[in-house]
Amino acid sequence: MRFSTIILSLAAASAVYSAPVQNMSKRNWFTDDLKSLITKALSTLECDACEAALVGVKDVALLNKQWVLDAVNDLCPTLSKEPAAVCAGLVNSQGPVLINSLLSADLTGGDAKEICFQIGGICPAPAISSGTLTFPKARPANPVVPTPSGVQVDVLHLSDWHVDEHYVAGSEAACSYPTCCRRYSDSSTTVNRSASSWGDYNCDSPVKLGQNLLSYVPTVAKPSFAILTGDIPPHDVWLESQSTVVPEESDAYTNMAGLGINIYPTVGNHEAGPPNLFPTAASGGDLSWLYSSLASDWSRWLPSDAVTSVKNYGAYT
Repeated sequence: MRFSTIILSLAAASAVYSAPVQNMSKRNWFTDDLKSLITKALSTLECDACEAALVGVKDVALLNKQWVLDAVNDLCPTLSKEPAAVCAGLVNSQGPVLINSLLSADLTGGDAKEICFQIGGICPAPAISSGTLTFPKARPANPVVPTPSGVQVDVLHLSDWHVDEHYVAGSEAACSYPTCCRRYSDSSTTVNRSASSWGDYNCDSPVKLGQNLLSYVPTVAKPSFAILTGDIPPHDVWLESQSTVVPEESDAYTNMAGLGINIYPTVGNHEAGPPNLFPTAASGGDLSWLYSSLASDWSRWLPSDAVTSVKNYGAYT
């Protein structure tokens, strides 16, 4: 019997039995079966199993989204080998968005195979559909290259800053977390590889390294201005939120202002908290806190009309 048929049958039955113990039993049944489907998909790496797991997730989410989050949170430490704290942070921040996306997917069409292809290539790559692109206006018939002025302009390009204000020299650099060189609550007192004062490959950069880099720039170049192509916060994606992003951004831009030149920044995927999530107002999202904060940080370099644009939608021309 299809999992979705069972879901619908038990959902109908639940309308008759509503006692707390019955609801708990129902929750356990759904989450246990869902965990079995997900485990099979990720252990066998079979396309059919992955598609079945997606159908199961969607069906359970239609009843109770929290049950899906609970099931994934239970499985995450075993299947991903990530610490429980990382799993909980990612599931709680990213999970609801992924569930909403899955609920809008057509799993009977090509969406299931496309999603499973993106999950480690479990399904074969779907065929690329053809399409027609239209451009706002035609290309110039006889473009002419402008005559160069002969004046050289030096531009400093900063990107992916990812400075970690919680970096601790001497802490564990070979930890089980995605980002090391920090004092985590469950850190061992025994350090296998000590984080150096200037950074480590397994970690984001300490503040002093970023400051040293900025102080070194004038000794090798005299840039007229700088561009910064996003990503100020560190890679602790399971912890990032409005309360962490705003001070991290503000501190970084204050340090960069010491260059004494105009900097033209852009928003990166790590600027949002949680990362990667830029919901529109129409979808119920609200990033006004981010854009207002960036507008304030960038106002030292941008004209007033550009600052207004940043505050409204996080971009400027």
